[in-house]
Amino acid sequence: MYSDRDVLLFFGGLVSLQFIVKLVKQLIKEDRPIKSKTYGMPSTRAAFMCFIVAYLILTNQLERRTILLLIGGLFISLYVKFHMKEHSLRQIVIGSCIGVGYAYLISTL
Repeated sequence: MYSDRDVLLFFGGLVSLQFIVKLVKQLIKEDRPIKSKTYGMPSTRAAFMCFIVAYLILTNQLERRTILLLIGGLFISLYVKFHMKEHSLRQIVIGSCIGVGYAYLISTL
């Protein structure tokens, strides 16, 4: 069972990550591979998906199969963004690093 603290850390991490990614996008101002009104660097989806998966892995004792399923789903989701040319590989990698790093930071609080 999750404590109130666990829930607050998880959802607080997601909300604060939203602001961090938006700030970084406005600072970098890198376009997406396809024409868009929004910037692509870093990938918000990559940051969020990686935060969720990394946080779950770091804060739970999951079976190997569950971890592999989470990571597999993550890669499929990120590949779709790359394949549809909504993000460059670099934008996805940077977003992923932000998400994993922030999950690690939040999980150690």
